[in-house]
Amino acid sequence: MPDRAEVLGALYGAYRLAWFDTSGMNYFNLTVEGFWRSFFAAVLVAPVYAILVGMRTSAEAEDFNIALVFLSEGIGYVLAWCAFPIIALVLTRLLGLDRYYVALIVAHNWSAVLQTAAFVAVVLLGVILPEGLGTLVVTLTTGAILVYQWFVIRTALRSSGGIALMLLLLDLIVTSLISALADRIL
Repeated sequence: MPDRAEVLGALYGAYRLAWFDTSGMNYFNLTVEGFWRSFFAAVLVAPVYAILVGMRTSAEAEDFNIALVFLSEGIGYVLAWCAFPIIALVLTRLLGLDRYYVALIVAHNWSAVLQTAAFVAVVLLGVILPEGLGTLVVTLTTGAILVYQWFVIRTALRSSGGIALMLLLLDLIVTSLISALADRIL
C-alpha cells in the first residue's frame, strides 16, 4: 500500500496531466512497486463508484436485491480494474512499447481517481440542474474525460495519438462489456 506522500504525489501528477502537462508523469512512482501500489486507486474510487451504482440502481428499479447488486457490481468492478492492464500488456508488447507498460498502468490507475471524482460531481450537479442542461453538462464532462484518458495513454506510452486512441477504444469496449454483464446478472 502506498504511503500518504506517494498517493498525494500521484494525484498531483494526475492533476498535472489533466492540464495537458506531460511533466505530471514525474510525480508517479514508475517502478514495479509503484505499478502494484497504483491499484490502491481502486480503493479510493470504490466509494464514489458505489454512489454512482446506488444512484443508477435506485433510479432504474423500485425493488432490488442489495446483495445481488453488491456481488455483481463488485465482480464487475474488479474485472474492470484488471481488464485494461491485461489488454495493455498484450498490446504494448505487440506494438514494441512494453518498456512503457508500467508507466501506462500507473498513470491510468491514478488518473481514474480524478476522472471518477469529476464525473460523480457532475452527475450530482446534474440532479439539481434542469434535465436538458444536466444532460449537456454530463455529456461534455464525459467527452473531456475521454480526451484526458487519451492524453494520459499517449503521454505514458510516448506514442502517437492513433495508438492512444486504439487503446482508449479497447478500454471503453471492454469496460462496457463488463458493465453490461454485471447489469445482465441483475
